[in-house]
This record gives sequence, structure tokens and C-alpha cells, in this order.
Amino acid sequence: MSGIRIVERGSMIEATLTRPEKRNALNLEMLEGLFEATARLAGGDHLQVLLVRSEGEVFSAGIDLNSELAPDPAIASPTAFRRWYRAGKGCLHPLGDLWEATEKPIVVAHHGPCIGGALELSLCADFRLASDTARYRLPEIAMGGLPGSGGMSRLVRTVGSHWARWLVLAGLDFDAERALAIGLVHSVTPAAQFSAEVDRFCDHLAAIPREAYAAGKLALELMAEVGRGDARSIERLAVSGLATGAEYHAVYEEYVARFRKDPK
Repeated sequence: MSGIRIVERGSMIEATLTRPEKRNALNLEMLEGLFEATARLAGGDHLQVLLVRSEGEVFSAGIDLNSELAPDPAIASPTAFRRWYRAGKGCLHPLGDLWEATEKPIVVAHHGPCIGGALELSLCADFRLASDTARYRLPEIAMGGLPGSGGMSRLVRTVGSHWARWLVLAGLDFDAERALAIGLVHSVTPAAQFSAEVDRFCDHLAAIPREAYAAGKLALELMAEVGRGDARSIERLAVSGLATGAEYHAVYEEYVARFRKDPK
């Protein structure tokens, strides 16, 4: 598949953007490849983690404006534009929604610039890891538009309106350290160690009990949308559902036995 390489490595499926000559700008074939990788993750009992990374010096420059993913200039009204959005053909919305609904870990590994649609899509992942070479920018306002594939709604939810204004309204960028400080990414690693650290983190995720991860991901998403009392109820439902399951009993007994042997 042109522009993207998908390989399975043990319990991880890895999707690598392989279009460095175009700064890994996303086209329709690359988007379809990411859909394929996500479907394989969701449906494969042997797979536990999806990792998205890229070749070259840029993670991704966002949507390739010469590809089918760019809005059709013939769309002549706001109503027609929203219809194109909802149809989901050739836009990022369905993939972002799918990533949020997938009950397994999805990790994006940023090195170099992560711009526009690539950042919007990354906001849908469970974990965002950054090399110290990463930079972040949403350029849409300079073109007279706004980020419309979650670049505002998910960004505000992740970093708050204060820093969302910097990216969305000022259209300015910032580096990996600022991204870490405001909560946009989970970690920053020197470039020389980045690939190994990403692999180590994915191996860690792959060892997490599956039912516990799935319940936790669903619960955390719900808790972000409700009040304190309802959030506690969601927590109780998630924990009680796990506590009666076979996975919990098997893992818990193994953990307790290991702890008794070595309480450190």
C-alpha cells in the first residue's frame, strides 16, 4: 500500500507513514491503511496495541491538499460542507471516532513536526509520545478556516481553552517540551533513544490485562462527560464488572503470589 507500511510484530500492529518526500502528508490511501490497521487490531485476538509512526524528519504535515482528503472546492454552502463531513468519505472524522471506540491501546509516536490533520487525528489516540524534535501546529486559521476534525473540540478537552487559543486562533506552534507541560503529549524522549522507548512502552501496554484496559478506557471517556456523582457510579460499574471476571481472578492471584514472594 503506497504511503504506508503495516506490519505485525508479536502482539503489536505497526502502521508507518512512508511518504517522507511529501512530509508524510496524508492522502486517501494512507487513511485507508490506517483504517485497515485499526480493524486488524480490533478484530485480532492476538493483537493488543496499534502503533503509528513515520519515516523521515516529519511525523506528518497533515492533509495532502492535492489529495482526495482535501475538501472539494465545488462545495458551495455550509449545509453541503456539513453533509460532506457527516458522509465520512475521504475525511478524518470516522477514523478518529473509531480510534476512540477501539477498546485496545492506540499509540502515536511523533518525531519532527506534527501539523494540522495529523495533530487532530493524534488527539484521538490513547497515548501520544514525542521525540524532542517534535513540534505542533494547527495552520487552518491562516487559510481562513478552523480545524474541523476534532482539532478544536478534542484539543480543548485535552489541554483547555488557554492553549487551544494559541494553536487554533493564533496559529502558532510550540515544541515538545511545551506540549508535555500542557498535557498534549505523555512523554518526551531524546531523538537517539526515541524509537527504543516507544517500543518499550508498547511492550508494556501489550502486557496489560485486556478486559481491564477496555473497561478503563470506556470508563474514563464517560467520566469526562458527566458530573462527580455519575463518574463515581461509572467507576463502580467498571470495577465490579472486572472483579467477577475470570481475567481478574487469574491475574490477581498471580500478582498476589508474586508480591508475597517479593514485596518490592
